[in-house]
Amino acid sequence: MEIVTNIENFKAKKPIVVALGNFDGVHKGHQYLIRQTIKEAKGAGSSVVMVFDPHPRKVLSKEAPRLLTTVDQKAEILKQMGLDYLVITPFTKEIASWSPEYFVENIILKAFNASSVYVGYNYYFGRGASGDAQLLQQLGDKMGFAVHIIEPVKVNGKVVSSTLVRRCLEDGNVEAVHELTGRWPSLQGKVQRGEGRDIKFPTANLDFVPEMARPARGVYAAQALVDGTAYDAVLNIGYKPTFHQEYPLVAEAHLLDFNEILYDREITVYLIKKLRDERKFPNKEHLIQQIERDIQNAKSILKQQSYS
Repeated sequence: MEIVTNIENFKAKKPIVVALGNFDGVHKGHQYLIRQTIKEAKGAGSSVVMVFDPHPRKVLSKEAPRLLTTVDQKAEILKQMGLDYLVITPFTKEIASWSPEYFVENIILKAFNASSVYVGYNYYFGRGASGDAQLLQQLGDKMGFAVHIIEPVKVNGKVVSSTLVRRCLEDGNVEAVHELTGRWPSLQGKVQRGEGRDIKFPTANLDFVPEMARPARGVYAAQALVDGTAYDAVLNIGYKPTFHQEYPLVAEAHLLDFNEILYDREITVYLIKKLRDERKFPNKEHLIQQIERDIQNAKSILKQQSYS
């Protein structure tokens, strides 16, 4: 897959089949839409996904939702799906001012010269979100390109959406996130130095990216990926109330059967199941006893699961 960082630099084999949307979380609804895009383009042209970065609501509103995937994570998922091109276009207030017709002329026709476009049933575009999927289909009929509107995808009777995935994550229901996306939710980044408090369970500490959605506070059975090798782990997300009245939110992963130094190394931690809520213990000894129980519970659960 080729990543194009500005639509003006896009050049690809014709015909172009393009999927439009933000695709935050790349959930099963998004995956179905993108697979249809790839299927139509296969062997005859190029499959393209175009996304805006930053998220349009971040530019237009102070109340933009926290994101489920970074651009890099989104790119890796799309690459694994077999997409030909990911076009990442800066979203500006100028683009936000375009009418739906002007958007079609500049993006779909001028930039892509697309023969076919795939969008979700709830796709909106143009100034003030004044254009919807039905208007896009009408414009396609008039201007000479096909528009395919993908109906909602349901899992367990519920329509899959980024909002639903985000809610499940923030509730700590990581099994539901897995059902909705096909992936375990994860935290990834460079391991930071923590307090160094000695409770005999060394942890790899990860910072939270401010714009990213956060799992619910609590303790999780997890698996950590270090240099391609998976290790069972127990992950705590919280404010460390046993030791502090106030403390920044932190993610601390204790890797089982692992004794290497991880400072400044990149790791990914997959959340497999929430074990319990975060709570304050009367002293360090009670906390240690609970962590030992958490480790045993995690081992039992992780025998039946996989991070992938």
